[in-house]
Amino acid sequence: MKRKNFSGSEMQAANAMTVSPTGHLTEQIGQVTLLAFQETPSVSRFQKLMDDRDLLSSSDINIAADEEKDCILSQDFFCTPDYITPDGQLISNCFDSNKDNVPCPKSPEKSKISRSKRYRQEEVPHDILDTVLPCHQQNEDHATDSLEYEDDRLGKTLIDEVTQKKKYVSQSAVALRCRVMPPPCIKNPYLSETVMQDLDIFGNQRSKCTGFFPSVTGGDGGSRYRTDFHEIEQIGFGNFSRVFKVLKRIDGCLYAVKYSIRQLHQNTERRRALMEVQALAALGSHENIVGYYSSWFENEQLYIQMELCDRSLSLHTNPPMSTEKVLAAMYQIAKALQFMHERGIAHLDVKPDNIYMKNGVYKLGDFGFATLLNRTLPVDEGDARYMPPEILNENYEYLDKVDIFSLGVAVYELLKGSPLPDSGTQLLNLREGKIPLLPGHSMQLQNLLKMMLDPVPVRRPSAKKLLENPIFDRVRRSNTST
Repeated sequence: MKRKNFSGSEMQAANAMTVSPTGHLTEQIGQVTLLAFQETPSVSRFQKLMDDRDLLSSSDINIAADEEKDCILSQDFFCTPDYITPDGQLISNCFDSNKDNVPCPKSPEKSKISRSKRYRQEEVPHDILDTVLPCHQQNEDHATDSLEYEDDRLGKTLIDEVTQKKKYVSQSAVALRCRVMPPPCIKNPYLSETVMQDLDIFGNQRSKCTGFFPSVTGGDGGSRYRTDFHEIEQIGFGNFSRVFKVLKRIDGCLYAVKYSIRQLHQNTERRRALMEVQALAALGSHENIVGYYSSWFENEQLYIQMELCDRSLSLHTNPPMSTEKVLAAMYQIAKALQFMHERGIAHLDVKPDNIYMKNGVYKLGDFGFATLLNRTLPVDEGDARYMPPEILNENYEYLDKVDIFSLGVAVYELLKGSPLPDSGTQLLNLREGKIPLLPGHSMQLQNLLKMMLDPVPVRRPSAKKLLENPIFDRVRRSNTST
């Protein structure tokens, strides 16, 4: 075989072909390859990364492929655009023997799965890349892949940190949020001009740690009732609640605290128990209504702090009253009913047990059955012995006249001096307006009682008309003189 002799220039070109680490622009002319002379650039950080890519084991590649779906590129994470070479930009990093300026192609669109794209490029032989791609495009692709790899690692690290922060919430933080989270603002249905709706600005944050009405404790983690008050004695009880005489530690004054006997687990039960609190708060201050100070839920029970009175007019614990005192009580409770009815509220449980006296002033209390006259709230009648016939027949059209009937029965009981029976002909006669004669009492008073106990509600006097009756002239004069 004959050896072909090369000239000096041809030998230099052949030797230059073996020293092309970055891949140079080449032209093939027949069988001779002419290499365009170019100054060897300094090795960049991106080139070093590409040269070291063979050190990446196959297991690392598989792990990276599994985690690809969890990675976010840095430009996506920080909302910065991907780099795209501007159109029409001329770059002369390398030169050709025939062309002075070679336009650099636009960067190719980045694949959605950048790492798998780079992995496919690694499978392509280097000699193909060297003979096909221009020198600048190869460098650019290498740099782009290296940037994407670093961006993937940066985005992966940031996402892991954010995920860990989201997943971990300390128990102390949850407990603190539950403890300081205030209860929602509840609309008071007894206020005619209420602006505040059922408002809960904390939304779902509350449902994660508390119910609709969380249990409230004192500042030291104990009972607010035990922390703020010193219990002295029990002064009243019923089927649903108990009342205690207490001393408030911070101001040294005496109050009455009423709390429910059984726990209120359901929100419907709690809303129903709140009706008394809301009615008292909506009415505000009146001299003939037991004062209201505060309320709270504790251990699933409702506590109400109220004005402490001397005693009730219950005949089970008190001797019979004189006619003058009965008239005074009747007059003052009628004033309380007028005040309530003008604000659209009915009591529905007027009886001697719920009439209290303090310093000679009679006050109406226990608003557990209070409702609205317009019947927009549920109607639950109180003690059946004091209820008129229309309530027993579920006719709720004249709820204000129901209170007048109940007051008449209570006055009759006080004048008679003995408690009413739970059933029998005596109650039936009272509901029919048949009042037995009361010896020792004026006919004017007995006729007034007959009007108040009329079985037809529209014929009963209103609270305002009742107060205008001449029988109370002496009571009005005594109140004016004092």
